[in-house]
Amino acid sequence: MTPIALCSDDYAQNPGIDAGIRHLLELGRLTAVSCFSTSPSWLSTSAPALQAYRGQADIGLHFNLTEGFGHAGPSLHAVILRSLLRGLDLQKVEQELERQLDAFEAGWGQPPDFIDGHQHVHQLPGVRQVLLKTIQRRYTGHPVWVRNTVPANPAWRGKPQILKYLGGQSLAADLQAAGIISNHGFAGVYGFDRADYAACFQVWLDAAQPGMLIMCHPATEAYPDDEIAQQRVVEYRYFTSEKFTGMLAAAQLRLERLSIQMI
Repeated sequence: MTPIALCSDDYAQNPGIDAGIRHLLELGRLTAVSCFSTSPSWLSTSAPALQAYRGQADIGLHFNLTEGFGHAGPSLHAVILRSLLRGLDLQKVEQELERQLDAFEAGWGQPPDFIDGHQHVHQLPGVRQVLLKTIQRRYTGHPVWVRNTVPANPAWRGKPQILKYLGGQSLAADLQAAGIISNHGFAGVYGFDRADYAACFQVWLDAAQPGMLIMCHPATEAYPDDEIAQQRVVEYRYFTSEKFTGMLAAAQLRLERLSIQMI
């Protein structure tokens, strides 16, 4: 059976997301969890609650430059524009990455298994160079994998291609040159507007290859101030269903931690 990885993003954003992710970990239906160490709940409740699942999944940092958790922050559009125009203060980006890594380690008790970015900011020009430099300096001797967003199926159009050309392809090349582990193909990108999420997921499974990474965003309930709140519940219901496990079996796929696949 072909091994693939399934990563749930946004842990520590709100209690509904946290509950959904922990339940899916109990069911053995996730292989990675990406965490907001900038969340007010990370140190107090979210990280302690995650300790019970240590060893069941890769636990990583969801590097954040846009989510303010109740405070005003820059929009994704503004961050992308500044990065493309080389207008980001990269010293501040590096300081912020170090701060979030410190907070992650304070809550989790060890370095992250991987690093990705909220809204994929980690792959943007300038930001990705800071990320690579920080990993190479900070985690010598500790393998940390990094998500790239190169589509698992080159024929996919729309948002998957936008992510690829907004830094996904360049980051993948930089990671390979630096000898840093990454996924082989990426999936899970859509408009967060699909009631037929299972059909959407089937398209991604059809492109499966060893080491492919699929991102997801489940939650047990919708919370306010979350643009994709309702779709999170749709995803959660799918992943808790027997339809999900049946589709994996039919495609001869198994879920496995990317850190294990890449040993």
